[in-house]
Amino acid sequence: MTRDSMNDQAATGPQASVPAAPAVLVVDDAATVRAYHSGILAEAGFAVQEAANGYEALELTLAERFALLVVDVNMPVMDGYTFVESARRDSIFPEVPIIMISTERHQGDADEAYRAGANLYLVKPVDSELLVFTAQLLTGRFAGTTAGTGS
Repeated sequence: MTRDSMNDQAATGPQASVPAAPAVLVVDDAATVRAYHSGILAEAGFAVQEAANGYEALELTLAERFALLVVDVNMPVMDGYTFVESARRDSIFPEVPIIMISTERHQGDADEAYRAGANLYLVKPVDSELLVFTAQLLTGRFAGTTAGTGS
């Protein structure tokens, strides 16, 4: 075995079997909120992209496949409800989980999010551990404890 072939094998060895980080799209018109949510999810091992409104989000979802969408409700150009309804109606990504996040605390707002097609509705400010936990659950990456093992 030559040195080059050993290097090639090393490069495709254990690292090749590591699954790619799930892609998450964070959609919010507030740059600070996008940065907050993106930072939390990136630190948890997700590959994060951002959009400032629903229209930008639609463009990104046509170009790339995402494992999870985290969407604000109130945004200019295209609000979160319209974005989610469009995405679900047009079957762009009917199976992709969507978390809608808003400052709106009324049950009617949550009901509207669910009618639009959201899988979960959270109220800002979102606890970072809750965001990571739900993102892991919805993308199948939760490595929780096993009952009785103490781990």
